[in-house]
Amino acid sequence: MWQCLTIESNFQYFCPHSRKRELSFMRSLIFSTILSFIISFSISGQGDHSPAFVEGEILVQLKDAGSINRILTDYNTFGLNSVETVSERFNIYLLKFDPGRVANHAMISALKQEKKVVNVQNNHRISLRETKETLPDDSLFFAQWAMKNTGQNGGIWGADIDATDAWGITTGGFTSHGDTIVVAVIDGGSDLNHEDLLHWKNRSEIPNNGIDDDDNGYVDDYNGWNAYDHNGEIPLHNHGVHVSGIIGATGDNKIGVTGLNWNMRILPVPGASETEAVVVEALSYVYVVRERYDSTNGAEGAFIVAENCSFGVDKGQPEDFPIWEAMYDSLGKLGILNVGATANKGWDIDSIGDIPTAFSTDYMISVTNTTNKDVHYPNSGYGYTTIDLGAPGALIQSLRVNNKYGNSSGTSMATPHVTGAVALLFAAADSGFISNYKSSPGEYALKIKDYILNGVDSLPSLEGKSVSGGRLNVFNSMILLLDAPNLTLNTDSVYTELLQDDTSQDTLVLTNSGSDTLNYLITIEDQPDWLTLSQVEGSLQSQQSDNIILTFNSNGMDTGFYNTSLTISSDKITTTEVPVVMHVFTDVGIEESGNHNIKVSVYPNPFNSEVTFDIQQENSGIVTIEVFDQTGRLTFSNQVNTHGTSGKVTWKNTRKESGLYFFRLSVNGQTIKSGKLLKK
Repeated sequence: MWQCLTIESNFQYFCPHSRKRELSFMRSLIFSTILSFIISFSISGQGDHSPAFVEGEILVQLKDAGSINRILTDYNTFGLNSVETVSERFNIYLLKFDPGRVANHAMISALKQEKKVVNVQNNHRISLRETKETLPDDSLFFAQWAMKNTGQNGGIWGADIDATDAWGITTGGFTSHGDTIVVAVIDGGSDLNHEDLLHWKNRSEIPNNGIDDDDNGYVDDYNGWNAYDHNGEIPLHNHGVHVSGIIGATGDNKIGVTGLNWNMRILPVPGASETEAVVVEALSYVYVVRERYDSTNGAEGAFIVAENCSFGVDKGQPEDFPIWEAMYDSLGKLGILNVGATANKGWDIDSIGDIPTAFSTDYMISVTNTTNKDVHYPNSGYGYTTIDLGAPGALIQSLRVNNKYGNSSGTSMATPHVTGAVALLFAAADSGFISNYKSSPGEYALKIKDYILNGVDSLPSLEGKSVSGGRLNVFNSMILLLDAPNLTLNTDSVYTELLQDDTSQDTLVLTNSGSDTLNYLITIEDQPDWLTLSQVEGSLQSQQSDNIILTFNSNGMDTGFYNTSLTISSDKITTTEVPVVMHVFTDVGIEESGNHNIKVSVYPNPFNSEVTFDIQQENSGIVTIEVFDQTGRLTFSNQVNTHGTSGKVTWKNTRKESGLYFFRLSVNGQTIKSGKLLKK
C-alpha cells in the first residue's frame, strides 16, 4: 500500500517520505553527495526487516511524469538500468538496478531525498491467502484416517474432518491472548508419563505433602483430581489416555500419533463410572479449576475450554439427573463446553433417552459415531433433536499406556474429535473474540458450538437423525469463526440530561470488526415518544461503521428519569441490549431555592466497592442522594444534613459484576448534580 496515494485529479501531497530539506547546491555537488551516501550506507550493512521483496527492484511514485527521465539519468551511475510504468494515472514506476552495486535500502534512502519523489518502497513479494495443507511428521499419522482419509484401510478419500487444512491456520495450544488452552478429560485415568502427551500441572500445589497449598479444597491435586478415591493420584488407564491422545497428542514430534491440538494440555479427572456422585465431584473439580483461573487473571488454575465425557447411562432420563445437567449449565456459564458421547447402540435417543446426550442444556454437544466410509455407524445412537452431530469413531489410532499405541472404536472415540475441535477453534480465534469470550464466556462458548454444528459436512445417513445432519469438519468451523461478523459499540449504555421542553442528541456507533457482512435491526423497547433513531436497520461490511443518531425530546414531560433499551439483532450475532436513560430536570436551580455555594464531590469514580458523596454548602439543608442502575431502577437512596458546613454519605456496592450506574443529588426536589458511576 502506498501512503499518500490519492484519486483526485488535482492534488497536493503531504507525506512523511517527501523531501526533508531544500536543496540549494549545484546539481553535480548534490549528486556526488548522494553517491557517497549510497556507497557508505550499502557498506554499513543496515538490516531491512521488511517482508520479502525483490532485490534490485523498487517502486517509486513521483509528483509528475516528467521527473522519471531525470531519475533515470541521475541514477544510471548506480546501476539503474530499466523502468516500467506501473500506473500512468498515479505516476508510479518500477525501477530495476544492479543489487550487486547498491542495496535496496540504500537506493530507497537516497530517493527519499529527491524533491519530486512522493513515495518509494521495496517491490514486496505477495502470496495468495490460500490455506496450505499441513502434515505432521508423526510416525503413525498415516493410520489416522479421521484426520486425513486417503482411502487407507478401505476408507473413502476425504471422509475426514479436514484437520490438515485447519492446521494450516493453527495447530492449537494457545489463545491469541497467550492463555494455555486446557481440556478436562473425565475418564478412568491417563498416563502422566506418556511420551506423546502433555498434561496440565497445578503449579500452585506442592505434590504429595498432604496439604492443600493453594486452598482450593483439594489436597495434593498437582496432576488433577481422582474423584473415585478423593485424592490427586491419577491411575494408568487405556481408555482415558486413548481419548486424551485424540484431543491433544503432541504433533510433529516424529513419534506416535497426532492430536487435533499439537501443543495443548490435558487435565485428567478420573471419575467416569461407579455412581453419579463421582461424576458430579469430577465436574465440580473442573469448575473450581477454571473459576480459579478467572479470579486470579490466569495466575492460578487452568484455562479450561471444554470437558470430554466419553461415558454415560444407557436409556437414562434427564428428569432423573437434574444435578448432573445443572453442573453442565454451571460449567457452560464459565465458558466450558461439555462434549458427550451417546450410546453405543443403534437407538433413537429422542425416544429411548440417554445420559448425558438427552440433556437439553445448551452447553453440551452430543456426538455419535461415523465410519471411514462417511456413514453413520449402525451401533451408535441417533436422534433428530438430541444428537448434535457425528464424528469419526471407528478404528481410531491413538495412545495406550506405557508409551504404546493402538486402535479403539465407539462413540468414546468420536467425542474427543469434537472436544479437540472446540479447543482448536479457541486457538484460531482472534484477539477480539477472546476478549469478548472472557467478558461473556457463556455467550461466546455457544458461538463456538454454533460454528461446530454449522460447519459439518452433510451426510445422508445423518439427515433426520441428528440436529446438524452431518459429520464434524473442523476446517469448515474454523472458517466460519474467522469469517464471522462481530458487532462492537462505542458505548454499552446511553445516558443524557436535558431540561424540560428541550431536545438533545447522542450518537451510538455500530462497527463490524469481523470479516463477514453484518445485517442488523434495532428495536426500541415500548417505543417511547421521547426517543427516535436516525435509522433502525443497516448492512455493514467488514470494518465499516454506522452512526445512529438518538434524538431525545422532553416536551411536556415531568422531571425525572426515563428509561428504555435498544435491542440490536442479526441472524449472525448474539442479540445486544443497550440501556438508554434520559434525565429530565428543571432550570429552577439551587440559587432560587435559598441554598448558596453548594459544592459536591463524588469519589472514587470508577470505584471498586463503595462511593462517597461529599456535600459542602454555607447554609444548613438536607440533600437527597439517589443511585439508579442502567434500567433506571432505584438501587440506593439516602439523605445528608450538611449543618451549614459539610456532610458525607457512602454507598456500598457488594455486587461482583462491573457496570454503569447513575446518581442524582437534589434539594427540595430540585437536582443540584447528577452523573455516571462506573464500577470496575
